[in-house]
Amino acid sequence: MSLIIPFCGHGTLHRSYDLIDVLLELFGYTTARLVLPIITLGKVRVQSITSAERGFNWLGFKRVEDGSLICHADMAGFIGVMLWLLVALLFFVSP
Repeated sequence: MSLIIPFCGHGTLHRSYDLIDVLLELFGYTTARLVLPIITLGKVRVQSITSAERGFNWLGFKRVEDGSLICHADMAGFIGVMLWLLVALLFFVSP
């Protein structure tokens, strides 16, 4: 799970997206891997981080033989981060 980062003008890779990668992998992916199957009652599973599966649609999902869905690891990271943002929003906005 890595972002394509353009080269800076002086020939070194720009590393400011490392924090985003860590957040997506550590918090987002792990959260989605634990929470998505619970929320969807087992209908959606998250792809293993080491899997090389292909064939996901543009939303990052793929239907498997048993009728369930597999969520791509990158999309799972995004979903997990969005869940954390929703929890933070509900926590800080509630009266």
